[in-house]
Parts: sequence; structure tokens; C-alpha cells
Amino acid sequence: MFKKTEAPLKNIHRFSWVSLLVCWLIWVLNAYDREIILRLGPTISKEFNLSPDQWGTVVTVVMLALALLDIPGSIMSDRYGAGWKRARFQVPLVLGYTFISFLSGFQALTGKLWSFVALRVGVNLGAGWGEPVGVSNTAEWWPVQRRGFALGAHHTGYPVGAMLSGLIASFVISTFGEGHWRYVFFLALIVAIPLMIFWARYSTAARVDTLYADIAEKGMTPPDLGDGVKVAKGETWKTFVATLTNRNIALTAGNTMLTQVVYMGVNVVLPAYLYNISGLSLAESAGMSVVFTITGILGQLIWPSLSDIIGRKITLVICGAWMAASVAAFYFAQNMAMLITTQLLFGLVANAVWPIYYAVASDSAEPRATSTANGIITTAMFIGGGIAPVLMGGLISMGGGWKSLSGYIVCFFVMAGCALAGVLLQLFTRYGSQHHNPRAAA
Repeated sequence: MFKKTEAPLKNIHRFSWVSLLVCWLIWVLNAYDREIILRLGPTISKEFNLSPDQWGTVVTVVMLALALLDIPGSIMSDRYGAGWKRARFQVPLVLGYTFISFLSGFQALTGKLWSFVALRVGVNLGAGWGEPVGVSNTAEWWPVQRRGFALGAHHTGYPVGAMLSGLIASFVISTFGEGHWRYVFFLALIVAIPLMIFWARYSTAARVDTLYADIAEKGMTPPDLGDGVKVAKGETWKTFVATLTNRNIALTAGNTMLTQVVYMGVNVVLPAYLYNISGLSLAESAGMSVVFTITGILGQLIWPSLSDIIGRKITLVICGAWMAASVAAFYFAQNMAMLITTQLLFGLVANAVWPIYYAVASDSAEPRATSTANGIITTAMFIGGGIAPVLMGGLISMGGGWKSLSGYIVCFFVMAGCALAGVLLQLFTRYGSQHHNPRAAA
């Protein structure tokens, strides 16, 4: 039988729920801004006359930017301070990269491919930096016993943001015409400004002290912030090396990288497949390429919460095998009904694994190094995200180009192999079947 959690959600303090809502909304904006160029792949390729190889290279450059500042930025975040202080670090970061995204909406600034890529690189430098900070912020406002649920609920914001990217891209193209696709970049900053003003005022020492006292009073475990002591300058490198060489974190980072090749690969391949092979319009391909996000929301509530009960390792093994099978099933999807069904099956695990990876890192990290551990996971993820576009673009080109089916089929099977390789790495981790006392098994 599964072990019943000792932290029912009815006992969770309202401060935890409010912080989760704020961090969830930040994550929706992050996902929307990151995914929107994938939805616009056929449109951008058409405007700039890009081949599959060239489009893959563009996306790789943009996505690799997500990995560059994660670890140094996470270390800076840990040094600045955990708990309520992390929001002080997060607010200007979110406003900064959403402002750069806003600038991407002006054709005068992005009429040339190089200028468009430069601005999107700027956005992703900040968005990648912001991900482990947001994950750590979420973990630090919830009891340890419900960390899997909290990070899972937080990460439902990603499929929501991805879904919005498809729906809004489709709306903008169909309403204003494909020549005005840049309008999609105006949304994030408009939402971010009032949200960040609220978060800067809400995240205070008094609220965190009250929250942690309530968590302890109800018999749960407050997050360990290392007694509020920052990571000293002289300890930064030592802390990073200790975190990176932690067996569970290192192997899970490898698993994360391989899984991201799958996830990003699907996002690169599917819009092009729907437009060039299935015959949908540019607007239709943008909208139909996010069907998997519907079940992605459900999966992120189920699997991370289940990992609190049956353990992170077994949950990740199940999800990895499921991902491999569902992405390989695109080979059999010969009509729209089967494409939708396959997307929905893939979606059940496509987004669910990320909060579990972060839960493993948060469970295994030393006190005061939570964001550093999450930064390692994020960096590995974005390296995989950078590999995927150029790999998929190359495979499509080798298969005959945009209009040839064979290249897409090879892509689906290569992605399935990556998912299985990630499962193999996870089998060598050493944390127990339960998430409790993870450092003892590290």
C-alpha cells in the first residue's frame, strides 16, 4: 500500500498558497515567453526563408542562452539570501527579461534575423536564470512533506503558458495576419508589472516567520534555510562542487538533459509536421501543436504528488518509460484523431517530470544550496534544449527537408531513445523509495 502523506493540504497555511499562486503566474509568463517562438516556427521560417537546418540553429542559439546564467545566477541568489529575501532578487529579474521581450514586438527592432535572435537571447538569459530562483522560492514557502505537490502545482504553469503561446499565436496570426506575428511579445510585461509589485510587498520576513512557526506547530517540517546564513564568498566554489558531485543530483541532471531533448524536440518538430505534412495552415499548426499541454496540466498534479508517496525514483522511471512509448507512437499517428490522441498521452508525462527533478535536487541539496542544486538541473535541461533543435533540424534535412515524412519519423524514434537513456541513468541513483531523509542516501 502507498504511504499516506502526513501533511494534508487542509493544514497548509494561506501564505503558502498565496506564494504558490504568485510563483505559478511568474512561471506561466516564463513558459509563454520561452515557447512562443516554437509556436511561430513555420511563420518565422517563412518570413526569413529558413531551411530546417537554419531554423534548428536559430532555436539552438536562443535556447542555449537559457543555460548560461543558471548556475552563476543561482549561486548569486543563494548568496543574496533564501526565504523572503529571494523575492527581492526575483522581482527585478522578471521585470528585466519581460521588458526585453516587449521590445521584440517592434518590427523596427527585429526586422533583421540577427536583431530578432539577439533580443530573444537576452530574454532567455533572464528566463533561464529566473527558473531555479522561482523553483527555490516555491520550495521555501512549503513544508518539506508537500514539496512534490507544491513544485508540481507550480509547474502546471508551464503547460498553461505553453498552451497560451499556441492559442495567442494562432489568434494573432488569424486576426492581424502573419505579417504581424510580433504582437505576441507584448503580453508578458503587461501582466508582470502589477504581479511583481504585489510580490515585492508580500514577501516579508514576518510572513515567513509566521509560516514556518505554523508548519512546525502542525507537525510538519519547515524548509531548511541554513539558519538564515548566506553562502559566504569563500564557500561558493566549495558549495557548488559538493552539489555538482552529489550522485543523485548529477545523475538526475543527466536524466533532465535527455528528457529535455525529447520535450524540446517535440516542440520543434510538431508545428512543422502539422504545417508541412498534415497540411494545416500557419495559424492552425500553431494552435494544434499545443494539444498535449491539456493533459500536461493534469500530469503535473498527479505524478509529482505521487512521488511524495511512492518516491521520486520509481515515479521518474515510470514517467520516462511512458514518455518513450508515447513519443514513439507518433509513428502510428496517420490522421488528426490519432495525432491528438498521441499528443494527449504524451502530455500526461511531458511536463510532469520537471518538478520531480527539482524535488530530487531540493531534497538532496545541502542547506543554503537549494537554488544552486536547482540551477544545475536547469542548466542540464537547457543544454538538452539547445541540442534538440539543431539535432531535429539536421534529421529533418537528412530525411529530405520540410516536406518529407521520413525525417520526422526518425526524429520521433531518436527522441524515444533519449527518454529510455534517461530512465537508465535514474536507475543508478541511490535515494530511497521515499523522499524522506534523502541526504542520508546521497
